[in-house]
Amino acid sequence: MNTRKLITALAAIGMMVQIAGVSPGLAQVPLEFEFTPTSGLAGTLIDFKGTGCPHDGRLGSDGVLVLTRDGSTGQSVNFVSTDTGTFSGRYDTAGLEPGSYTTVMKCLSTGVSGIGEQFVVTEPPPPPAPVGSTYFPIAPVRVLDTRDGTGTGRVEAIGPDGVLELKVIDVAGVPLSGVTAVALNVTATNATADSHLRVWPTGTDQPGVSNLNFSSGPSIPNLVIARVGTDGKVSFRNHAGTVDVVADVQGWYSNTGTPGSRYVPVNPQRILDTRDSTGVPAPAQVGPSSTIEVGVTGVAGVPTDATAVVLNMTVDRATASESYLTVYPAGTTQPTASNLNFSAGPASTNLVIARVGAGGKVVVYNHLGATDVIADVQGWFAAPAATTTGSTYFPTNPARILDTRDGLGTPDGAVGQLGTGRTLELTVAGKGGVPSSGVTAVVLNVTVANSPGPEESYLTLYPAGTTRPVASNLNYSAEETVPNLVIVRVNDGKVTIYNYSGQTDVIADVQGWFS
Repeated sequence: MNTRKLITALAAIGMMVQIAGVSPGLAQVPLEFEFTPTSGLAGTLIDFKGTGCPHDGRLGSDGVLVLTRDGSTGQSVNFVSTDTGTFSGRYDTAGLEPGSYTTVMKCLSTGVSGIGEQFVVTEPPPPPAPVGSTYFPIAPVRVLDTRDGTGTGRVEAIGPDGVLELKVIDVAGVPLSGVTAVALNVTATNATADSHLRVWPTGTDQPGVSNLNFSSGPSIPNLVIARVGTDGKVSFRNHAGTVDVVADVQGWYSNTGTPGSRYVPVNPQRILDTRDSTGVPAPAQVGPSSTIEVGVTGVAGVPTDATAVVLNMTVDRATASESYLTVYPAGTTQPTASNLNFSAGPASTNLVIARVGAGGKVVVYNHLGATDVIADVQGWFAAPAATTTGSTYFPTNPARILDTRDGLGTPDGAVGQLGTGRTLELTVAGKGGVPSSGVTAVVLNVTVANSPGPEESYLTLYPAGTTRPVASNLNYSAEETVPNLVIVRVNDGKVTIYNYSGQTDVIADVQGWFS
């Protein structure tokens, strides 16, 4: 400590002596003291003790300790000595900036000062890096149905601005602890108004984005990978009217205990199309109460030991007024669950995370009427033993990163719909909580709105800088507001969005990422 700084510190203490009105009447003896520890984070408590400061009953305290650095002093701590001149006390370093401090003590009863060792306030350690989660796929299990009280204990639709909290741990095989997120196929049915659902972790602020847009009439599904909140719950909010909500768990993510499966994203690739016999022996629609088995390993780069595949499922040319598909592992019993609800007319899509069954296959069941079925692989989950293959998942609260209606996320902030055959490059790295580097894939809830039509169209999302695949992620018609979850591989921090026909507004909300 240089002389000027020491004089400053001692002068500060000298003022205390003057204020106390001390007159040097006691014999001066050497002032000696020590303290432990000698370093620590701000807020560390220093225990000190020493000798050489006689007790003076005329004073409120016999001595004072301060820490000084760069000419400034920290808080002072007074102490009272024993009759033999020994003393002890405790100093709280709360509020001190990192660095080296000189300990200065003055005995008020004798006017003698002393300088002790340096105390080092250490830099706080960086927060621990978040730990990614691995996936545990299961055959679909229904965990919520407001039509019969499943998951709620009461038969009651969700009303306008109504919120429902759903426990998603310790049910359907999902463990009691260590769960970071769950994959839920959420379906809105019996709606009385145009509305939307929001799904978010219970106990956190409600996001300003939606997961599922729907109107009165047909049932509408969407896959949601929901971060788990307080007490192992997720919350649902309905905007307008009343609606019944159904949720089927497809699997869960965890970052503790025995690791599950890591994700390997791929450029989308079509592995099933009943219109042209891709993946099936001959072109033929799937009839009522009928199933087809689809091989999902050994194709599109998916290995034979994959535990689950991510499929964008599309139905087209459906004949029934309303029906649904269920996708489940081959060799298992068909569950009471659905993956894609649809009606006759325009093509419909939904994302499915399907556990791989016997023979590397999944089963696709159609409930009513006949329909063509298309499946595009988006990626796959590696066997747990392959601990170095694939990426782990980081769930986040939903955040909007693209809205062509107001220019959010568009190149140069341009406002305007995405036109026929046009593409939009969307930067996802460094947006909505996604890290600026190291991201292999991103989970986006993509919504189209305000399309004037008249023809049907679709969006395809794929890694920026790569060839557009023969695949689709979201099919829509004029005047529809349609959402679909997309897990898309990231290249150079970006993804590309392609619109086939007409024009439409596009909105994208990030739900999480793989790294």
